[in-house]
Amino acid sequence: MPFWSIPARTLVATTVAAASVQFAVAAVSVPLRTDMVYDLSGAITFGICTFVSLYYPSLSAVGVKNFLSNPVAALSSLPSLATFHPRQLILSAMTLAWATRLGSHLFVRAIEKGGDPRFDEIKKNRLRFSGAFFGQVLWVSLTALPVYAANAIPARMHPALGYKDFIGFSIWALGFAFEVVADRQKAAHAKALKDKKTDESFLRTGLWGLCRFPNYFGECSLWTGAYIASLGVLSAGTGYLSPWFAVWAAAAPAFETLLITKVSGIPLIQKYHDKKHGK
Repeated sequence: MPFWSIPARTLVATTVAAASVQFAVAAVSVPLRTDMVYDLSGAITFGICTFVSLYYPSLSAVGVKNFLSNPVAALSSLPSLATFHPRQLILSAMTLAWATRLGSHLFVRAIEKGGDPRFDEIKKNRLRFSGAFFGQVLWVSLTALPVYAANAIPARMHPALGYKDFIGFSIWALGFAFEVVADRQKAAHAKALKDKKTDESFLRTGLWGLCRFPNYFGECSLWTGAYIASLGVLSAGTGYLSPWFAVWAAAAPAFETLLITKVSGIPLIQKYHDKKHGK
């Protein structure tokens, strides 16, 4: 496999796309010290990178000059969805469904609360706040890496859907449902607090009675499922990516889990509640 193959270039293109979007958003958000669109921009970036991973080979054939001179014609010449393998379409649909749901949920919450309390201190420091956007580039580029890689491999090289795919799809569906239900239960509890229908500061019923952060459990699970499903092609020896890539791609769900449990998820929430309610 040539080092600079089409799949390799496609993966680089997704990272460039993620960096371009996030740096553009940071250029406005950091000076204004606002995090209102931080999570929404992350969701949109996932969508853009998924599109790039599917269509970069076609777009690169058109050329940057031709694309910029007539973008409408260039986009209309892209292959239809029917030309892609079912694995590519399902993985992409999973990514877009998750990004759309989570992005809209967090954006509405940010509007209602006037921002995200996780960033109350961070956004006061331009360097730290800029670092958050750089972290989002890494998040988008690495978390969905197995999806981008599967999309980057030509459809004709994909084997038929098999047990790895269906196991992965099932785990993703379970994780997605877990995250959605947990978020809805949390939103209902927040409304009950606001309406003074409960005096319980912390939610301890439903999925929140099973574990402390069921929404994060769901998110880690669904990305693990996406990785397992991607092994249907990444471990098939297509010759387009290194045989070791299937192993390296395991860094994606591992990165997501470490990010949530050690960096931007649970630690920031715990710090916020410790400050608000005391340890």
